[in-house]
Amino acid sequence: MAFVQVLGWIPIYNRQPDTIWAEIGLLAVPALVVGFRSSALVMRLTRSSMLEVLKQITSAPARSKGASEQSVNYEHALRNALLPVVTIIGIEAAFLIGGLIVTETVFNIPGVARFLVEAIRSRDYPIVQNLVMFIALVVVTINFLVDLAYTALDPRIRLEA
Repeated sequence: MAFVQVLGWIPIYNRQPDTIWAEIGLLAVPALVVGFRSSALVMRLTRSSMLEVLKQITSAPARSKGASEQSVNYEHALRNALLPVVTIIGIEAAFLIGGLIVTETVFNIPGVARFLVEAIRSRDYPIVQNLVMFIALVVVTINFLVDLAYTALDPRIRLEA
């Protein structure tokens, strides 16, 4: 509140912005707030997964063939380390959608989550059902994309007919 009220550093979403840059300026702070927690979790998991993969023997053949450290890290180790990271990103996406209700309310953003809260308050059950179904569809789509990312990252996961 101090950044908004006293210092005036953070703009308030009180009317439709005139330009796309004004819209980006209004949505930058809420996006940072929403992504801050998830980014810390993903970075920490990526680091620990990379350290675990680099300790394994799988990167030794690449080193023995004369590959540079950067090549070993990015082409060999990161590809194997990304499977648990992609899993967490998919799970976090569902939590982020749930957290948007709070974020949209705090930052006064007219969005789907805020519309859901208003529909619940006014007991408009058809809208509540449709919005919950829409959010569930988004979560299922994200999980499907995570499964597709698995097959792209690890060829052993591909289905064989």
